[in-house]
Amino acid sequence: MTLNKFKNPVFLVGCMRSGTTMYAGLLGSHPNIIHCPFELRRVWSREAGVPMAAPKTFDYKCPHLTEKDVKPGQREKLARAFLKEMRKNKENKKINNSLFLNKNPHLGNKLPFVNELFPDAKFIWIYRDMPSVTASLKRILNRDVIHYWPKKINPETVRCWECFFNGIPIHADPERCFPGGDIKYIAEYWYETNQAISNFSKSIPSDRIFLIKEEELVAQPEKIYANCLEFLSLPAVLPMSLLKEINPNRNELWSKRLNKEELNSLYNFVLEKGENLNFIFPEDNLFDTYKDQLYRSLGE
Repeated sequence: MTLNKFKNPVFLVGCMRSGTTMYAGLLGSHPNIIHCPFELRRVWSREAGVPMAAPKTFDYKCPHLTEKDVKPGQREKLARAFLKEMRKNKENKKINNSLFLNKNPHLGNKLPFVNELFPDAKFIWIYRDMPSVTASLKRILNRDVIHYWPKKINPETVRCWECFFNGIPIHADPERCFPGGDIKYIAEYWYETNQAISNFSKSIPSDRIFLIKEEELVAQPEKIYANCLEFLSLPAVLPMSLLKEINPNRNELWSKRLNKEELNSLYNFVLEKGENLNFIFPEDNLFDTYKDQLYRSLGE
């Protein structure tokens, strides 16, 4: 595959802890998909000048980007770097017969930008219920690097996490910093990221984006995986051993991982967002679902 033939890349997106890593591993097992781990944040940052806040890049911000932010030469630089990563990760697969896969939650606030770079790309959006994501992300953000949820300055801007590498600065609100912050800000991240992806999904043809509800993947892994391969126009080669390893109980732990104060914070967040929660995903009435779930958990 030469540079000018780099085509039909696949980008797997969703907010952190939505099952993106799990699903990228499943897709990467397919003989015609080359998954280039881990997220290629360094490639995006160093080759294309796209900051992605993370210890590996030492970027401290992860800015919202649109089609207007594309710069001359970025596509060529990225395509060249992606081809290099494909060669490094191809194992016994043939590049000319394989799709490039990049799993990267940092792209959640940059999809119009990515689409402008790669107008032939396909997108897979995996989403998961808010209580499970917040509980899981609370645990994963318990590290030395401080993750900061920035304040909303421009209503048109889609936020992502920022990073502090030397403790919490004086100017930063500790309630927005993790570990230790108010869990409602993790819920805000879930809401804003998925809302942005949802809006983007409506702006492109339906045959370019495939939606996966993580809970349905857990319940019916073979069906969802087979449907996804059909979307990608690939042979139905299913990794049965990997599909059987998916923990069927992975979405039943959130209430045990959150204390009463955190549950109450999420409950108030749900009341604040109200019926706006019903318009992100194809399902209806998430407002009542989350309100009832959290109310019951508070009473236990």
